[in-house]
Amino acid sequence: VVDRPKQPWEATDGAIYLLRELCTRFPNRDDTEREDVILGDNILLPLMTELADVARLSHYPQSDDLRTTLFKQLPQIAEAMGKRRFKGLYLDLFIELLSKNLDDRHGTGASQLSIHAAGQCCEEIAKLIGFGIMRGRLEAIGCDDAFDSVMEERKREQAMIATPGHFIGRVAFSPFGPPVVSS
Repeated sequence: VVDRPKQPWEATDGAIYLLRELCTRFPNRDDTEREDVILGDNILLPLMTELADVARLSHYPQSDDLRTTLFKQLPQIAEAMGKRRFKGLYLDLFIELLSKNLDDRHGTGASQLSIHAAGQCCEEIAKLIGFGIMRGRLEAIGCDDAFDSVMEERKREQAMIATPGHFIGRVAFSPFGPPVVSS
């Protein structure tokens, strides 16, 4: 049981999940279950703009946790909105934030969890809108090299997963028996 007042970042963290749910339940599309509730851009764009602005803040200790939550939920929000709508109105709100987290040359001090979440977010959004488009948007702000390295890392990870008996390029160790040797 938490017996302290809710911190502002915690409320914002919860608002990210709420936005995700609203976007997935009431998208501005023809295939909505309810016609009386539609989350249009006139409502959603100001909310998403404010969310991006809050995620840019880094003066509080949990700012990195908030960005991690955002990066984990953004692909689902994008998917619910659809490729054209997200790419046209919302991608530019978050692209700089993603790039700063991907490429820590800017000295953001991002945690590995946050960096990984940003990479995963970029990959999933790139699958939705197209890798060339995502790379082009990142190239426009000078972060295409970080995107390329993240995509290469993802390919290596997938290759390691596909190779049985190997872990990070070496033979896997098991305390229960001899090492697994692949042929």
